[in-house]
Amino acid sequence: MAVHIPFCVLDRAENTLVLADTIDEFLLDEFAKHGAKISLLTSRECDIDAQKYPRIVSWKTGAIAALIDNSLKFDAIIDLRAIKPNAEEARALLMSLDAKGVLLKLFGVLEAEQMKPYNSCRYVIPCAASAFAPLDGGFTGFVFASKKSHPTADLKLQRADLLSGCDYYNADTHEAAFALPNAVLARFGEWIKS
Repeated sequence: MAVHIPFCVLDRAENTLVLADTIDEFLLDEFAKHGAKISLLTSRECDIDAQKYPRIVSWKTGAIAALIDNSLKFDAIIDLRAIKPNAEEARALLMSLDAKGVLLKLFGVLEAEQMKPYNSCRYVIPCAASAFAPLDGGFTGFVFASKKSHPTADLKLQRADLLSGCDYYNADTHEAAFALPNAVLARFGEWIKS
């Protein structure tokens, strides 16, 4: 879902930044379905056959905050690190998006205050791409943030439905990921911009 949501919303996603603690070939195979070039920043070495992905992936390893270059502009930024957002880093990432860019941020358990760093965006919407934990009231998934692109209104239906080799993703699962229960809407209401 983290790969396909931005690529099926944007008109083009030629330059994507992926932040991850680690990455596997399954995720790279999902990126390859879109033929996009990705820049991957990881905090740990990856055990991946670099020869298999030379045309789509370039990566660096090290402290992610130190590797972000604000002079580069990305169509999409996908942050797969399950950590609370650092407000300064979140602002730097948003500054690295082009005008129509999309940022997707993974959360372990999302709390309303964690959405605050993305408040400068026009659309900030939790995405239930993972699961709900009703017993403790926790919400896991992603936050979609963009200044121009809406996660469902700008969905390219034909692209989403014609992706081949997807075990889970399609246009219906994409739209369903943004269908939030009333309890979640009430909890995050002041931060959601849709």
